[in-house]
Amino acid sequence: MKLLLVYIIPFFLLSQENADTIPSPWEKAVLEKCNTAKDIGYLSKAEKEVIFYLNLVRTNPSLFADTYLKQYVDTAQISKNNYLKSLYSDLYAMPSACVLIPKFDLFESAKRHAIDMGTHGKVGHVSSNNSSLIQRAKSVTHPYSLVQENCQYGLNNPLAIVIDLLIDQDIVDVGHRKSLLDKNARYIGTAIRRHKVYEYNCVIELGGELKKK
Repeated sequence: MKLLLVYIIPFFLLSQENADTIPSPWEKAVLEKCNTAKDIGYLSKAEKEVIFYLNLVRTNPSLFADTYLKQYVDTAQISKNNYLKSLYSDLYAMPSACVLIPKFDLFESAKRHAIDMGTHGKVGHVSSNNSSLIQRAKSVTHPYSLVQENCQYGLNNPLAIVIDLLIDQDIVDVGHRKSLLDKNARYIGTAIRRHKVYEYNCVIELGGELKKK
């Protein structure tokens, strides 16, 4: 089981104005394909949208760069630094990856950690009882070939969360970006909860192929 230990405290508070506008170049069929969480009752609207935006960028990275990313960067007046430039380069060079399918066990794992971090005002992958990510991953029902976790603090707008993690400001190996765009990821669970220090925190759990019993 592969475990990715990465986290980030947000380096900007993005404007939420026009965040949910769908740029016209996207075909309706593609938008529907990427909306894998639309009928999942245990997810909030914002949690569903996190999955939707992640699926969009995985399905057509270059179009996402030219539409959602460009529009949001321009609206929020994000600094066009090397991290943003490298994100554009990566998205233009990246082939399409599969959409992510929601799984309840991954959601439960993400929710528990988001509540725990939020209640205690902590960040990272070690829980308040000192359980590591590896230990927490054992509670996931299905034997995934890999489990990766991404945590974001301070934002509750779905597109802002996704873009913040993709830009990965000051994370030298851009570990969030690599994780979220990983072609080996197949399943997802995400939870957005209140945070004692940063107001909000979002935990995203990714799972690979299910191992055969």
